[in-house]
Amino acid sequence: MKKEQLVTEDYSPALRNMRVGDVLTFPVKSISTINSLLSRLRLEMCVEGADWKRAGDIDKRKGLFKIKRVA
Repeated sequence: MKKEQLVTEDYSPALRNMRVGDVLTFPVKSISTINSLLSRLRLEMCVEGADWKRAGDIDKRKGLFKIKRVA
């Protein structure tokens, strides 16, 4: 089942708990933090082949962007 929700805190647990196909929305102010976390999580979760990518464009009007778990 795919879920889509806004995450405003505790980014690392939210990303770690995503399943393949899940999409989470984050505030743009967290983009550098999310990029750093994704690099670290890819290394930590390499055995299961975890990967994430940005889903769509950054919504500059709303100040949001989406991340999708792809593997």
